[in-house]
Amino acid sequence: MFCTLEDCLRCAISLLKVEAYLSWDTLSMVTLNDRVSWDFFQNEFKKKYVSQLFINRKKKEFLELKQGNQTVIEYEREFVQLSKYARNIVSNEEEMCLRFKDGLNDDIRMAVVALNLQEFVELLERVQQVEEICKNK
Repeated sequence: MFCTLEDCLRCAISLLKVEAYLSWDTLSMVTLNDRVSWDFFQNEFKKKYVSQLFINRKKKEFLELKQGNQTVIEYEREFVQLSKYARNIVSNEEEMCLRFKDGLNDDIRMAVVALNLQEFVELLERVQQVEEICKNK
């Protein structure tokens, strides 16, 4: 009997939950109580399950990301997803805005760069407006 993809995913998630719990349990037993925190656990879990090579690849993808043929929304989704691997590069909202603008297509970037927006949500809204205007031309 074969299981469905959904069954396999449920099983994998369940196994990961068990593994995460066991890791947490082990860490909390062998680590001083004042060091045990969610951040500490996440760092230790990442060391064990997410290779530095993978993180470096994702960071490189982020640094090289351009809008290209994507819509603004598609570009924004990929940008946000990859940005989690480059927190040291985009550690605040202003840096996120600068990096996001750098990856936009020239016509859109030129229209919003002078606005000097430093709030990501506002920048995204303006960029979408510019994209809509460009489409209607």
